[in-house]
Amino acid sequence: MANRGEWSEPYAALRIIGDGKIFIADENGERNPNEWMTVLELIRHETRSRLVAYKYNENDVDVDIYVNDVLQISMPADRFLNMADTLSDEIKAGRGNSFDVSQRIQDFLQQIELKHIKAASINKSDVFLTIRDPRAGVVREHIGFSIKSDFGHNPTLFNTAKASAFIYELSNMNDELMNRINSMVDARGKAAVQDRCDTLLNRNCNPRFVGLPVAARAHCIAFQENLDLIDPRLIKVIERLLWNHFFDHEGRVNLVDVIQRIIEENPCHLTRPEIKYPYMMKSFLYAAYCGMTASTLWDGNSQVNGGFIKVSANGEVLAHYALESDAFKTYLYNNCYLEFPATDEGHGFYGNVYKTNAGYYFRLNFQIRYR
Repeated sequence: MANRGEWSEPYAALRIIGDGKIFIADENGERNPNEWMTVLELIRHETRSRLVAYKYNENDVDVDIYVNDVLQISMPADRFLNMADTLSDEIKAGRGNSFDVSQRIQDFLQQIELKHIKAASINKSDVFLTIRDPRAGVVREHIGFSIKSDFGHNPTLFNTAKASAFIYELSNMNDELMNRINSMVDARGKAAVQDRCDTLLNRNCNPRFVGLPVAARAHCIAFQENLDLIDPRLIKVIERLLWNHFFDHEGRVNLVDVIQRIIEENPCHLTRPEIKYPYMMKSFLYAAYCGMTASTLWDGNSQVNGGFIKVSANGEVLAHYALESDAFKTYLYNNCYLEFPATDEGHGFYGNVYKTNAGYYFRLNFQIRYR
C-alpha cells in the first residue's frame, strides 16, 4: 500500500519512459510546447545497492531494462504508456490515505524490475535522467530530479525545525502571566498561538527579536550562518514576515503577497525594494530547494543538479529545470506559501513563553510549502 504521492513516483517513471521525452515548464508552471528534453535513459536507485536503468534501444521503439548494468528484458515503449494511463486512473480513484493498485499494475511493475514504489533518494533526487537537449544539441548524463505530485499533499520546500525558531525577549512578564499564556488553547486543544501573541501585546510585554537558537548538530547558530551566506538582510525580512502574521494579523500567506507588504514597509531601508526583496526571497527558496536547512551549515553548493518533475492533478508530467534558474526561481516564488505547523518539540516549542536565568522568552516558527 502507498499514498497518492508515493504512487506518483512509478507513474512518472512509466510516463517518461513511454513518452521518451519530457516537456519543460515555464515560470508559471505551464507546459512550454517549444521546450522539451529527449529522454535517453531513466535511472532509479531502487535501493542503495540496486540500480535499475531504462534505456531506449537503438530502434527507438523498445526499452532495454538493466539491473546493475546487466540486461534483464526488453519491452515496447508503448506498454509503459498504456500502464501509465491505467495507473493514473487508479491513483485518482484510490480511496483513503493509502491504497493498493490492481494486480495487473503490480505484476507489470515487477516485470520491469520496479520493485520499490519509492526509490532511494540520492542527494534529494528520486530519478536520474540522461537527456538530449534539442536547443543545445548536447547530451547531459545522469541529471537528478525529485518528483512532486498534485495527486498528494503539497510538498514542503523548507521544513521547520528547532533551529529555525525566531526568539523574542519579553518584558513585563512574570510566572503567573507565563502560565496563563501557555494555557491558552484553541477548540482542538492545540496551542492558540495567535491569542497568545495578542495577549503579549495587550500586556505590554514588548516582544523584541534577539536571535535564533544554536543548532544541536552544528553546535552553532546554523540558520543565521546560512541566511548570511544568501543575504545578511534575510534574517530581518523573515522575522518581519513572522511579526506581520502573528502580531499584526496578516492573513495572507502566499509569498508574493507577504513580500508585497515587506516591499511597502521596507524594513531594511533599501533602494529599489520592489526588486531586492523578491530577489532575496527567490534566492532563499532556491537555496532551500538545493538542500539548505536550518539545522546544518550550508556551503552554498547544490545537492541537486536537475530540478523537479511535477505530476499535475490531470496526470501531466512536466520538468521544472533548475538549470533554467531564473524561470525556476520565479516559479517557486509564485507558488510557495507560508505554513505554521504544530507547536511541538520538533517544531521548537514555538508559541510558548519560557523562562531562563536571563529572563522570559517566546518563539515563533514557520515552514514553506509549494503548490
